[in-house]
Amino acid sequence: MSRSSTRNEPSGYPEYGVNAEIIRRFFDPPLASSTFYDLVSKGKVTPLPGIRGFYKLNDSLRRLGLREVAKPPQDVPKRSTEDIIRLGFHLIDPGVFTAPTWLLLAEVIDAADYHHAEQVAARHSAQLAELENDQLKTNYLQGVLNITAIMEEDGQEATG
Repeated sequence: MSRSSTRNEPSGYPEYGVNAEIIRRFFDPPLASSTFYDLVSKGKVTPLPGIRGFYKLNDSLRRLGLREVAKPPQDVPKRSTEDIIRLGFHLIDPGVFTAPTWLLLAEVIDAADYHHAEQVAARHSAQLAELENDQLKTNYLQGVLNITAIMEEDGQEATG
């Protein structure tokens, strides 16, 4: 009878979305870019669905046989509701809703923020699919952002 290695079992630590540099720096010397992308193609490094250039930190470390981490090597910035909504709409249609500016500079995305963005995408994707053109879709996003700002100003919970 074969027993599975405890190394391949999740530790229970939270998941983080990180860019390639974070994972590459877990090695000394850091992995070459070509080696990193070979590991991605072999399934050892797991991409974060819907966000190009980001990977699941703890899942990838576990698949590489490394110890998972309770937190990433740097602080995870707190994102505003608007940031998360914009990320959610980017997940729906990256061609219409470009990546939020903060995402272009981010090295780490908190799993809770990513999960919230997925919920925003699930909530609005059907309505966006019914709209005829990209201008109507961007107007829809602006309406969601406006109503969220009003709700936050009034002290109500805004959920996108």
